[in-house]
Amino acid sequence: MADGSYYTWVDAQGRIHNVPLKPGEEEPPTQPPGDENDYQTEEEVQEKLRQYDEDNPAFYVIVEPDGRVRTETYDAEAEQEAAAETIVSDDEVIIGWDPMLAPPFRVEQQMTQGACCEAFADQFVEAPKQFKSVQLFDPVRYRSFPTSQGNHTAWYFHIGKPPKASSGRRFLMLRLRGAPAEASLISLNSDLKPLYYSRRLPLNAVPESWHSVGYQEARVLVEDKEVEGFILYLDMKPAEDMSLEIRWADGYVPFQ
Repeated sequence: MADGSYYTWVDAQGRIHNVPLKPGEEEPPTQPPGDENDYQTEEEVQEKLRQYDEDNPAFYVIVEPDGRVRTETYDAEAEQEAAAETIVSDDEVIIGWDPMLAPPFRVEQQMTQGACCEAFADQFVEAPKQFKSVQLFDPVRYRSFPTSQGNHTAWYFHIGKPPKASSGRRFLMLRLRGAPAEASLISLNSDLKPLYYSRRLPLNAVPESWHSVGYQEARVLVEDKEVEGFILYLDMKPAEDMSLEIRWADGYVPFQ
């Protein structure tokens, strides 16, 4: 920087020099000779990155059963936004969602008032966040659930109350992996009292694909605001590598 008839500069070792200017001599340029780098602002860098992603989109390479190869563009951000923006229509609710947990279909009152599930309060795993999967593994690590047909291995989970601005419909999706299974579902209120019992829960088999192992899926429509917890018990001896994925959302399908 010029300071009267002097200019100040710093050498490569960090030493500061004050050099007098000769008569008629101009202050040297602030950028060293030969430095032709194009320094960009953060906004310019981000715009270049955005343009690069637009010009070079990510894609899947898919091999069809007949051996044909095709590509399909992939936009992770768009897929996540679609899950949060696609409202489920009434027609979609009727087709493919079973059981439907609505007050007219509750179990008899004496069943709700009886002793059932309070003793298992310490077994429940919290799954409180919409669109966020919770994974439960080997069910034998949890206490067995007793029924009139004997004890069953089970998973216990709690999704909590509906959000304040609820649509009145919560969509719960359960995915079983590891081995084919038959399962039953007990839906509970905040006191762990049973409100619904779904014997032999409908499970749709989804085959293995190039990006996912096979699994069985249950789609549960919750229209009863008092439902907060669930017990899913298996009607079989489970494989050691069995797991349960839980995901739910209010007013939307949690998976696309």
